[in-house]
Amino acid sequence: MAASVSELLLAILEKLDKKELERFNWELCNSNLKDFPNISKAHLENVTRHATVDRMVETYCDEGAVNVTNMILSNMDLNKLAMSLKRDLPEEEPAQKKRREEGEPVSVLKDNLRSDLTHLEEKLEKCENALESYDSMTQHTKDQQVDTTRRIREEFEKLHQFLREEEEARLAALREEEKEKGMLIERGKDSIEEQIISLTDAIEAVKEDLMKGSERFLESYKLTQSRARAQCKLPDPQLVSGALIDIAKHLGNLQFQVWEQMQAIVKHSPVILDPNTAPSTMTLSDDLTSVRHTAIEKQQIPDNPERFTQWAKVLGSAGFVKGSEHSWEVEVGDQPEWNLGVAAESVNRKGENLLASPEYGIWAILKRGRKYTNGIGKTLTLKRIPQRIRVQLNYDRGEVAFYDPKDNTHIYTYKHRFTETVYPYISVWKIKDASNRDIQICPSEVSVTVKSYQ
Repeated sequence: MAASVSELLLAILEKLDKKELERFNWELCNSNLKDFPNISKAHLENVTRHATVDRMVETYCDEGAVNVTNMILSNMDLNKLAMSLKRDLPEEEPAQKKRREEGEPVSVLKDNLRSDLTHLEEKLEKCENALESYDSMTQHTKDQQVDTTRRIREEFEKLHQFLREEEEARLAALREEEKEKGMLIERGKDSIEEQIISLTDAIEAVKEDLMKGSERFLESYKLTQSRARAQCKLPDPQLVSGALIDIAKHLGNLQFQVWEQMQAIVKHSPVILDPNTAPSTMTLSDDLTSVRHTAIEKQQIPDNPERFTQWAKVLGSAGFVKGSEHSWEVEVGDQPEWNLGVAAESVNRKGENLLASPEYGIWAILKRGRKYTNGIGKTLTLKRIPQRIRVQLNYDRGEVAFYDPKDNTHIYTYKHRFTETVYPYISVWKIKDASNRDIQICPSEVSVTVKSYQ
């Protein structure tokens, strides 16, 4: 006698170990099961395999329970079990199926139709919820546009203010040089004017002597000649060098020089956080380089697919799909609880039991009080409590390493063959007694290099 659907499903679940069964039940509660509704978590907590099968058959009927089981087994990469279930199912002839349906009581057929109606109503509710989410997204994008416009203008105003101050400083320097050069020219003119007066007096004296008679001429000749020759021996007037404004100093590489000066106000962050991934309990700074746990929900934000909804987690805005040298430092200060590392693009953003472990697509180190662990529960021994953590990702080699940058002390390294995009990842819990409220991405050093070609 062929086994029933319930027996076949039970046989499949009995092949799952405890961890796999927990994952199976989690999928029933949380995964997208296409045309089938999720089962409430309350109905699957601490239940036996037999109870899980009964709940699936009750919710989906035999055929639906088989389809849902196949979907979940595929999600769990247990394709061999899914194939065995398909192989063991008894095939039903079309004529036999028709006779069975025609022979069923009206009450059973109505129950089937009521079940279909329930599914349709649930799907309608999901559509209506999705429509509401889109309406929420529309309003949120408008708010984002207004807020982002404000931030852009504030950032440009900082640049404008810097440029205005730099322009005024350079114009003031130009005016000061014009004043100094004017004084230099005036001193040169005064010296020449004194010489002109002296020469004019000597010339007039010589002319007067030349107009005198012989006797009077002889009396004053030697004195006049002495004065005249003294004036003749004076050096010819020379124009002073450097009396003109040094235009090259003021205009040469002006834009480059201003750019160099801008290093004092310009910052570069190796990681920019993505606010569209942060839940409502997290607040990001205006420049998107720091994050804090607010402990209370902010204004309503849309439940877009990218956003974490159950945990205070946020991702970087740019991911990595190749490369050997990706590195960034995070200022954690004395924050008591945090996770840092990288997360796969496919990480579940909506699950309730999202652990920071490689099994769930997260490679991170965790701090709880004074205890540090990796994602699989191994305690990490550190010489001191680091104020900063450096994350180094070598995607090509499949390594995520963590260091204390103060003395480059190695903390821990994951080894994993990455097959998809990974993103910088931060999770932080409620503020307790920490003096610093934010977890901050540390800025990179900015430098300007000029190459000379010979």
